[in-house]
Amino acid sequence: MSAAQTAPARSRAAKTPGLAAKTPGLAAKTPGLAEGGLEDDRPRNTAEAEVVKAAVRRYTRGEAIDMSDLAVELGVGRATLYRRVGNRDRLLGLVLADRTEYSFRRAQRDIRETGVPGIVALLNRFMTDVLDAEPLKIFVQREPLLFIRLATSMGPIETRSARLLGEVMATEQAAGRFTPWLPIPVLAEAIVRLGDAFMYAHLLGGPRRDLRTSLDVTSLLLDPAAAREAAARVG
Repeated sequence: MSAAQTAPARSRAAKTPGLAAKTPGLAAKTPGLAEGGLEDDRPRNTAEAEVVKAAVRRYTRGEAIDMSDLAVELGVGRATLYRRVGNRDRLLGLVLADRTEYSFRRAQRDIRETGVPGIVALLNRFMTDVLDAEPLKIFVQREPLLFIRLATSMGPIETRSARLLGEVMATEQAAGRFTPWLPIPVLAEAIVRLGDAFMYAHLLGGPRRDLRTSLDVTSLLLDPAAAREAAARVG
C-alpha cells in the first residue's frame, strides 16, 4: 500500500502523527510480553551485543556467519565467543531479530494511516520489505532449513516481531483508534504467525502465497465487528 497522500490527507497527517510516531515500550504496559515466558529477543549484555553487531555487519554484506572467523575478527577464542552468545543458532536468531526491527522501523516511518488501516498498511510494507531484502535472500538460499526453524519458532525473531507489533497496537489503543478484542500480546503473536505462514509457505514445500490474503485475514483479526457488518451487507 502506498504512503502517498493527497493535500488534505497530508494536512490531517500533520495533526495525527499516525504510525510513524515513536511508540512507548509495550513490555512495561503489557506484562504478557515481559513475563509470558517468551525467549529473550535482545542481547543479554554488552559482550553479547558486540558479537551480534559484528555478525550483523557480516550478514548485511551477504557473508556467511562462521563462528571461527567471527572469533578472529573480535580477537577472542571460540570458547569465549560461545560463552558470550550461547551458540550459533541463538546468534543468528538475534541477527535476524535485529534486521527485523530495522525493517519494521523503516516501514513505520512511511505510514501515515492510523487505526486498523494503519496497522494493516504497516504490515504490508514490512512484509514486502522483508521478502525483498537481499541479505535475507542470500541467507535463505544458503541455509533454508535453518532459516525456517529460526523464523517460525518462538525465538528472538517472532518475539521481536510480536513485541514491535504490540507496541503499535498499544499506541493506537491509547489514542482511541483501535479496540482489541483479545489481549494485545495474544493478538500480536497470532498475526505474526499468520504472516510467517504466508511469507514462507514456499520454503515449506507449498506454493507462494499472496500476501494480500494474509492482510485480509489480519484485518478480520483486528476488527471482527467490521468484518461481520461487511458479511451481513453482502448476505
